[in-house]
Amino acid sequence: MNRMKKTWRWFQQYGVKLLFLKLFDKYKEKPLDYTQWLKCHTTDRIELLRQTNESLEENIKISIVVPIYCTPEKYLCEMIESVQNQSYPHWELCLADGSTDEYAYKVICGYATKDSRIKVKRLKKNWGIADNTNEAISMCTGDYIGLLDHDDTLSLDALYEVVKAIKNNNEPDVIYTDEDKMSMNGMEYYEPHFKSGFNKELLRSNNYICHFFVVKKEVINRIGGFRKEFEGAQDYDFILRCTEVAKKIVHIAKPLYHWRSHDNSTAENPESKLFAYESGKRAIEEQLKRAGEKGVVLYTNNWGFYHVKYQIVSQDKVTIIVFGCDKQPVRKVKKCLASIRKTSGYNNYEIFTVNNLKDLKNIKIGGRYVVLINSAINLITYGWLSELLGTCQRSQVGAVGIKLYNKCETIRHAGIILGMKGYAFEGFPRVRSGYFHRDEMMQNMSAVTIDFMMLPRELFSTMVREELSLFNNEIALCENIRRSGKEIILNPSIEAYIEGESSKVEYQIKETDIYYNENFELSAPGYTIK
Repeated sequence: MNRMKKTWRWFQQYGVKLLFLKLFDKYKEKPLDYTQWLKCHTTDRIELLRQTNESLEENIKISIVVPIYCTPEKYLCEMIESVQNQSYPHWELCLADGSTDEYAYKVICGYATKDSRIKVKRLKKNWGIADNTNEAISMCTGDYIGLLDHDDTLSLDALYEVVKAIKNNNEPDVIYTDEDKMSMNGMEYYEPHFKSGFNKELLRSNNYICHFFVVKKEVINRIGGFRKEFEGAQDYDFILRCTEVAKKIVHIAKPLYHWRSHDNSTAENPESKLFAYESGKRAIEEQLKRAGEKGVVLYTNNWGFYHVKYQIVSQDKVTIIVFGCDKQPVRKVKKCLASIRKTSGYNNYEIFTVNNLKDLKNIKIGGRYVVLINSAINLITYGWLSELLGTCQRSQVGAVGIKLYNKCETIRHAGIILGMKGYAFEGFPRVRSGYFHRDEMMQNMSAVTIDFMMLPRELFSTMVREELSLFNNEIALCENIRRSGKEIILNPSIEAYIEGESSKVEYQIKETDIYYNENFELSAPGYTIK
């Protein structure tokens, strides 16, 4: 039934052609052998022993908080022992039990009597995950606090890696790691989530941070802990509030957390906890209010994934520059212009056509914002200009890009990853969802293509005046934008077709891409494990 509902939604949104392509899609992805990857990357016993010996004199204490509720003994024991067996010894495990019977309490007390680092609190009743977690936090004496669910486990080097990141990064406020899923019997690990470095816009689309999340205790004291009114998405709300006050956030690109997969969990059966997604939506809305930003939070076709449509704050004039007109037949240029007028959804704009990007210096910009559009583009999303304007009017934004398709219904562009040969998801079928829906979510990126780019006039005019050559190299252009302290955002909900060659110029940058995981290959379409 769920499959039928999703198919129907797909048909309503994309029509017969794309539904047909989706049903008969024959694209072959590179097989993922995560078992083999783990064999090559799991820390062995000798290294674990070395880590323990190295850490004996360390003075950073990590508190692990776990709300307990009627947890089966097997899962409870595996969770506790995954902490006890950590190669880093300076921790405490704070367990708050809100179970309706005493079975789990007796189990955890048995561990606590043998290990003084384990603290136990029996709650008078089950207050819910949020308040139960707050009770566990109240027991903590550590410098940092990590969140662990009652039936999940940590890799044995998790705390060592966290402390190493703390020391190497001048005591950041927040640390998070990659994660994977674990079978019910704890014998199989699969679906690794290799995450982006801190990505504020992506976090407003999905709680991609999730597990393992470690935060300075003083940050928790500042924000006030978990909030029960966001039950179901209490972690999401908590992470949003922690990250917005954090001065420094560090991502560890290793799967150090194993998330046990249950049939009734939101991960395996999304519609089992619809209230959780409603709470997640409210958590994002609350963050927008705290940030003083206006936007509508929309559900997407995938539960737990959202789209923020930022609202226009003023009816600013926009200058649209269609370039490369001498490279296209007149009819295609006219088609491009017609698609702009038909789909813009916003009337306060002017259009210029130029043959070459060098001609940008000859244009008198009347708008407060500028949109560069390759004449080979045919826009298909109605209201694109009004939506992009709402995003670009935010003071921290320096450029916004969109998702481009080839006529054969494969992705041409879904952002640029530094050092990658080709664009992100280039060649990937439009009808498929990419890695953790990264091709579908609004997010910060290091660069977007100049084939379609919106940016503020001040930034555009400065670069035209001081370094016009940047417009011949989209990666260098975006690097310059980032150096100015501005963010680059991809909005893949705005879509267009592009024909012929792109304007991309190969330009390899040695630095790693903060928004791309180091465990992935650097060849299009990307997001495949090395």
